[in-house]
Amino acid sequence: MDSADDVYRRTDKSWWLSFTTVLLVCLSCLLAVSGAWFQIIWVAPWAILLPCFWNPLTVRVTGENLEARLGIGILKKTIPLAEIKSVEVINVPLRKRRHKIWVCFQGRALEIITRDDAILWLGSSEPERLASFLEK
Repeated sequence: MDSADDVYRRTDKSWWLSFTTVLLVCLSCLLAVSGAWFQIIWVAPWAILLPCFWNPLTVRVTGENLEARLGIGILKKTIPLAEIKSVEVINVPLRKRRHKIWVCFQGRALEIITRDDAILWLGSSEPERLASFLEK
């Protein structure tokens, strides 16, 4: 198998972020219709930025790397499979600090610990299946 071939690929959309985007678009249209054009500069950019930067989450496993990409790909992370020390399926607590998490609000994630002890929580609707591809 070529190392560039996909062993696993999944794209998860966050319905919460999609709903928020639609709500912001509707709010922008409402402000435009009501004549409050100056207010659109505060609302419309979020309707563009939310889906571009944070929705959807695409996870790809190749022969050599784990790649995660948020939105259109400006935010992406690549971890060589050889650098992964351990993987574990976890439930993401709502009150936990989420600075190290890439999720689509699924509530479950795969905790990936690399050889240099960096931790990444990668949200997925099927974390067990993703873990099986990383443990091979």
